[in-house]
Amino acid sequence: TRDLPASAVRRATDFQIWSHTAFVPAVIVAAQPPASMVSTVGWLPELAALQTATLVLSLAYHRNFERPGALATCEGVFAKALFLYGGVQTACSPAPELLAFNSTCLLATLGTYIVTNVVDQRLYERWHPIGLHIVPGMWSLNVALHHESLLPPSALRAAHEACTSGITAALGLVG
Repeated sequence: TRDLPASAVRRATDFQIWSHTAFVPAVIVAAQPPASMVSTVGWLPELAALQTATLVLSLAYHRNFERPGALATCEGVFAKALFLYGGVQTACSPAPELLAFNSTCLLATLGTYIVTNVVDQRLYERWHPIGLHIVPGMWSLNVALHHESLLPPSALRAAHEACTSGITAALGLVG
């Protein structure tokens, strides 16, 4: 830990903070329900939810200079769950080139974690944002664009119905 005042926080311009923007495109893509349930490629509500939760927790954790405590523990659990989700999606890659890209991202993310948290913590500030924000952001966008949800089809149909009826109801209120 650091010798910082308890009130010290990172600025939005700090690389450790703004590198989180790499996660946003995948959340947007994964959260968009399809017009019909003919194809659900690109609609991954579980990825959108898990990545959004991880993003919020990670921003709070890094804004507060990675202080130990409940927030750090919770953020770590969600980040590792997102990594495991990515690993499962990598194993389910629908094409060899997607498997190659996903595997490269998985190994780069894992390697960065090991190097910056186990081997040499002095490298954390420089490499953590690249290997654990930017690379996973690209990885999750690739998954959001080309993969199918891991949820059972019945759960997807129910979620799709809830989304479309909610949109229809909202439009009915406007019109």
